[in-house]
Amino acid sequence: MKMYNPKTGMDSLVVAPISQANARQRAGRAGRTGPGKCYRLYTEQAYRCEMLPVAVPEIQRTNLENTVLLLKAMGVNDMLNFDFMDPPPVQTLINALESLYELGALDDEGLLTRLGRKMAEFPMEPQLSKMLLASVDLKCSDEIITIVSMLSVQNVFYRPKDKQAMSDQRKSCFHQPEGDHVTYLEIYRGWQRNRFSNSWCFENFIQVSGRQNTE
Repeated sequence: MKMYNPKTGMDSLVVAPISQANARQRAGRAGRTGPGKCYRLYTEQAYRCEMLPVAVPEIQRTNLENTVLLLKAMGVNDMLNFDFMDPPPVQTLINALESLYELGALDDEGLLTRLGRKMAEFPMEPQLSKMLLASVDLKCSDEIITIVSMLSVQNVFYRPKDKQAMSDQRKSCFHQPEGDHVTYLEIYRGWQRNRFSNSWCFENFIQVSGRQNTE
């Protein structure tokens, strides 16, 4: 489950129990189209004591920068008093507003800037949309588009248990001292030089499906 920590300002994937409502829904699938039984792999005590009655709404547990930016673009300016169906934590909203201000998407009064309005047109995190817009002025759009596409892939490399050392060695060949973003660019260029070969991806322990999405 994706969770946002307002203290660190970062998202993380955490393992968490399903809700009681989810459990009932899953049980309902057994026997829906034919005879079936539901076998639960947890105790009744775990069901009653460890599971929430219903799942926490996504808006209450994820980063809201993109959500706030879209609402601002729709003309909603008073975020703290907006009538959300499931009100998110106040600190998460404040963090989102502060981050958008630092990116130049909001002005001193919390209103959408010209840059912010352009950023809202992109279906991605504000940091990435600003990268794309800035790349036009810096004349490096091709490189930034590639990097942003690579960042959208969850796992670039895979690491088989029986070939971990070889996988790590191949991965190190792509390392660039400038940082991860330039490393991602080098990976894509290597794939491009090899005519987007699937076998090249396998040889270098790179996720083929992720590269196809990038292409």
